[in-house]
Amino acid sequence: MGIFEHIQSEIDARDERDGISPAELLDLSPALLKLMSHITRQGELTIAQAAAHVEKSPANTIKMLDGLAEKGYLDREERAEGWVYRTRFARTRPRELPVGIWSALGHRAPEEE
Repeated sequence: MGIFEHIQSEIDARDERDGISPAELLDLSPALLKLMSHITRQGELTIAQAAAHVEKSPANTIKMLDGLAEKGYLDREERAEGWVYRTRFARTRPRELPVGIWSALGHRAPEEE
C-alpha cells in the first residue's frame, strides 16, 4: 500500500469513528459547536428544539443534525414527536504508563508500595 492509500484509509477511518471526542468538538464550526454543546447539555433535542436554538430553518437544522449523525457524533431515534438526537461520545483509550516512569521519577511503582 502506498503512502496516499495509507493516508486515505486513515481519513476514511476517522470519518467512520463511533462518537466524538471532546477535543474534536473544538474542530467544529461555531454553528455546529453551538448545536453540539446544547444537545450535550440538554441530553437530547428534537429538530424543532435544535432549530430554535441555532435560529435556523428546520430544513437547515436537519442538514446539520444529519451530517453530525452520519459522522457518528450523534445518535438519532425516531419517536412519536419526530426524530430525537443525542450526543455520542467516543470511548477514550486507556493510557498505559511507560515502563520506566517510576524509576525516572525516583518512586516505586504503586504495586510495590
